[in-house]
Amino acid sequence: MTEEYPKIRKDLIISQQKFEGEIYYVIKDPLTKKFFRVKEHEYFIIKNLDGKNSREKIKEIFEDHFKIKLKEEVLNKFISQLDKSRFLETESLTRELSKLRYEAEKEKNLLKKILFIKVKAFDPDRFLTKLLKKSRFFYTKKFVFLSLLAIFLAFVITISNWEDLGYSLKRLYHPSTILKLWVAVFFMGFFHELGHALTCKHFGGDVHEMGFLLIYLQPAFFTNVSDAWMFGEKKKKLLVSLAGPFIHLVMWATATILWRITALDTQLNSFLLVFMIASGILLLFNFNPLIKLDGYYILSDYLEIPNLRKKAFGFLNSVFKRKILKLDLPQIDLPKKQKKTFLVYGFFSVVYSVLLLGYIFFKVEKFLVSQFQGYGLVLFLLILYVIFKNPAQIFLAGTFKFLLFKKEEMKKPRKILTYSIIIFALFLFLFLFPIELRISSECEIQPLESYTLVTQPDGYLQENLFVSGSEQRKETNFLKLMSGDYGVVNLKSNLKEGDRVKKGRVIATFASAQYQTKLKEINARIEKAKAYLEFLLNLPKKEELEKAKDKVKQTEIRLSAKEKELKRAKNLHKKNLISDEELEKIETDYSVLKKEKEIAQNELLILKSGAEPEQIKMAQAELKSLIAEKEALESQIEASRIKSPISGIVTSARADSTFLKIENLDTVRVLIKVSEKDMDVVKPDLEVKAKVRSYPFESFYGKVSRVAFKSEYSGKKRIFLVTSKIENKNSLLRSGMTGHAKIYCGKKSLLYILTRRIIRYLRVEIWSWW
Repeated sequence: MTEEYPKIRKDLIISQQKFEGEIYYVIKDPLTKKFFRVKEHEYFIIKNLDGKNSREKIKEIFEDHFKIKLKEEVLNKFISQLDKSRFLETESLTRELSKLRYEAEKEKNLLKKILFIKVKAFDPDRFLTKLLKKSRFFYTKKFVFLSLLAIFLAFVITISNWEDLGYSLKRLYHPSTILKLWVAVFFMGFFHELGHALTCKHFGGDVHEMGFLLIYLQPAFFTNVSDAWMFGEKKKKLLVSLAGPFIHLVMWATATILWRITALDTQLNSFLLVFMIASGILLLFNFNPLIKLDGYYILSDYLEIPNLRKKAFGFLNSVFKRKILKLDLPQIDLPKKQKKTFLVYGFFSVVYSVLLLGYIFFKVEKFLVSQFQGYGLVLFLLILYVIFKNPAQIFLAGTFKFLLFKKEEMKKPRKILTYSIIIFALFLFLFLFPIELRISSECEIQPLESYTLVTQPDGYLQENLFVSGSEQRKETNFLKLMSGDYGVVNLKSNLKEGDRVKKGRVIATFASAQYQTKLKEINARIEKAKAYLEFLLNLPKKEELEKAKDKVKQTEIRLSAKEKELKRAKNLHKKNLISDEELEKIETDYSVLKKEKEIAQNELLILKSGAEPEQIKMAQAELKSLIAEKEALESQIEASRIKSPISGIVTSARADSTFLKIENLDTVRVLIKVSEKDMDVVKPDLEVKAKVRSYPFESFYGKVSRVAFKSEYSGKKRIFLVTSKIENKNSLLRSGMTGHAKIYCGKKSLLYILTRRIIRYLRVEIWSWW
């Protein structure tokens, strides 16, 4: 009966849809939960498979309806395909479906099982039906508007509080964060999938699966909303796919707003921060269209191409066989737009999968080898064998079949000659044509000569001089450099950034608040001492005696006024109305006047009594003492002047700890961070080519001038600093610029360049395991 009068199953669910102006029919198998899409011609045949029409009758009806001829073998092949898909009613249908599911599970290789583990938790359809009645508000314009407003506000909060967010992250380095993260991920995953499920139910679909996924070794929730493919409108399919990410985004926005308004030092705020960060990361991960999560299904719904990944891989496989392997296979009949889609999506999916799997296996290998050395490598290779056993067998079988297929063609003399030439050319290229071995690494520009003045809180001044690869340091206590009588000592400089300085120029001086006052006082006392001595050497006159008396009275009047001014200044100083310097100046003036009074009185006495030899000697001694004090003070002045030991440009002139910095940038040093693994080929006088990020179109050339004898850490790697000198002709290079430099280590064979790292790994790392 089935042979002559085939009958389509009555329980199949069929939905008519339109894509790019063409009518399609989506068929859902309620037993296998699978979906199939057929065109109008195929559907016409399916709907006439009612168990009453024979194959000949169906052929006749088809030709009469479409006015085209239907070949009998084409019809038989299509009905046979329907039978294989279990769309036709048979007595053993249930048994065959069970067997089909078992075989499909068996066909999945271990790699697919590991990378895509699916665990069904429960059938949520009844629960969703009840919940949908109470959640109609979530499908109103008001909810959408409020949600978009909250999302916008959350973005504003995140951007405006970016620095506070970085500070808050430091509080998460605590074991309790792991528990908070688990709770956050659980709630996010549950409500995310609930959004998909409720939206599917809202548009009339059924949801019978909800559970957990382990995709590419990363945990996730899942909900089977494949009923969305039965929706006739593209908009509804997209809304089902977008519902989960939208709810996720709303949860992130809510957590962000609450995080901002709650107190920072509370557990609630800490949990909201964890929720906010985790949901943001998961959103980005979910929107990745290269793995079968929301981003993939949104793209698939938008393009209206079910099983996009599988079809893209199939298309790439066909292109590879036809274009690369030159196999005689039939051309795939697809629209030009779909071909481009499959080519682009398939390429990026393959690249992403290879990179992700490569990274995972690299980390696993690194962990096993670091823990168990050689045994870890054996264990890793065993894991690879178990995982890739079936794919490797398929690949080797396909390669063997390809070689058998091409066997006769490869035996042709022309082919043998071509392959021989290629192998010989490859051999010559590997061994006889050396190419330049280049070591590339990050670099930093530093001056060839530099001089830095650094002030320290304890009163010391540190001078750092770097010249020709050697550094000299000198510390001076500038508080002790000058006498303690000078009060506050300041370091001053009139230079500013960009000024050019010649060697030997005064670049900074020490200055005291009483410094200039003391110098003036000594000069005044010297002049008075000279005048006094000259006075003693001359005989007194009546006019001079009257003048001396008048001078004493004037000095007393000035001294009395200055004494009042001093008392008034002391009171103002106690109230912090005048500075220490102003008070010190008044006190100094008072002391000078007092001394002048004494000198005036002595002069009057001398004039009255006449000059004696002892007085003349004392005046001469006083003058010599003042001159000696002046010379000592001038020597201190000279010592307080700092001169530049190099010529260069002022690159820093600030009031902070780095008071002044002068750099000679006519020739610069390029500090290249070379890995310890490349030190076997790096030596002085090798050519260097550098590029800095500031001038990507400029190249700078020099030679290796110095190779460090001691390594240092750069991150987690051991590096040696290699120095190269480069002429800074156009003054483009500045201290602190970064970029990349290449060290040209001489010509080596290509085989050596390709294998040097492998040989080192074998000779050092693997050797250490045993």
